[in-house]
Amino acid sequence: MLATVQTLAFSHRTLATLLAEPIRLDFGVSDTLIGILIGAAFSISFVVTALPLGHLADHGNRFRLLGALVACWSVLTSLAVAASSFAILLLLRIGSAGAMSGVTPAAGSLLAERYPGPKLAKPMGIYASGIYFGVGGSMLIGGALASWFDPFSGYALGPLPLLSGWKIIYFFAGLPGIVLAAILLGQTDPGRSGRRPASPSSLKPVFAFLFTRPATYVRVMLTLTMLVFVATAIGAWLPAMFLRKHGWTIEDIGLWSGAITIAAGLLGTLGSGFLVEQSGRLTRSAQPQTIVLIAAATLSAPLAIALPLVSSPMACMALFFCRSLLGGIIISVGYALLMNLAPTRQRARLAAVAGITLNLIGGALAPIAVALATDFLFADPLKLPLSLALVSACGSLAALIILLPGARTLLSPDSRSI
Repeated sequence: MLATVQTLAFSHRTLATLLAEPIRLDFGVSDTLIGILIGAAFSISFVVTALPLGHLADHGNRFRLLGALVACWSVLTSLAVAASSFAILLLLRIGSAGAMSGVTPAAGSLLAERYPGPKLAKPMGIYASGIYFGVGGSMLIGGALASWFDPFSGYALGPLPLLSGWKIIYFFAGLPGIVLAAILLGQTDPGRSGRRPASPSSLKPVFAFLFTRPATYVRVMLTLTMLVFVATAIGAWLPAMFLRKHGWTIEDIGLWSGAITIAAGLLGTLGSGFLVEQSGRLTRSAQPQTIVLIAAATLSAPLAIALPLVSSPMACMALFFCRSLLGGIIISVGYALLMNLAPTRQRARLAAVAGITLNLIGGALAPIAVALATDFLFADPLKLPLSLALVSACGSLAALIILLPGARTLLSPDSRSI
């Protein structure tokens, strides 16, 4: 059920990526503004709402919270059909992002409560698979809908004013969330039933933990942030790059990128638990998750840089498959490490802090960084592949600089207490 929530969140979040080009042309905006729509719109809401929602998740019924959040962002997604300007679409996306910021704090808290220690890797992999089901499904279903409603064309539906095809796709995308929200609202929180909600507590213990134990939690959080930065840059601009560089249609991009995202992402997320188990047996390390994270981060760097530079579209898709597979491993193992390192009573709020960092830097700045390089550094929309390679190189290097110097500390058996 939690993986389904994650799937829906990322399917709605990714839709703007697939439809970025028709949105840009419809409203006559620049790549930089599209980068803000894809990335920065999320950061604003995450910064404002993540910690309050994490606080609610630490002290209330987490399933009811999730149900309310799903209903909120689903309605806002469908309302994009009425967006008469780019500013209105941006505001709707900001609202949707605010609701989505509460998903991982609540879901991560539920999973870590039930599966402690190294046992968390497998269920976290299942939960994280929702990211790739969501991203890939959004591409596949959005591409299929694009074959019925051309995103670049207008349609007259009964008495309604002329609607762009991309708006109709947005409307249909929001409908399934209403059903899922109703199911979630009827669930009982297994960790909170039969007792009164805990009294509210301050955020002081959360920040005390972050400032007194930077060698573990903060290092993993920042490493994961930079790796998400690279993945977001690629995911945000891959459709536009294929339109401009390789001349593909939105339908073809949705089919190929969607299928690859689901297949590679599932191999990575669901296989991460197996890799952690095998790493523990082979190395006899007390921190096998850290070993897997270091290996995946190191291998993903050259793939991310080469992906936009190859001349063959099929070679680009092959590299995208490999990078997505490693990305699935990174997300699953990285989140499991964060949940294991966090004190039980502060897990949801610390997950919210991680969510703020991941989305402010990894999610918001990456699309804008690529757009700024394209608009101002190279000043040519066709140089998008060079911008993407440059941003990927910077993000990958930053991740390794943060992670590798602290490897010995992270691999120590008592790393949680450091």
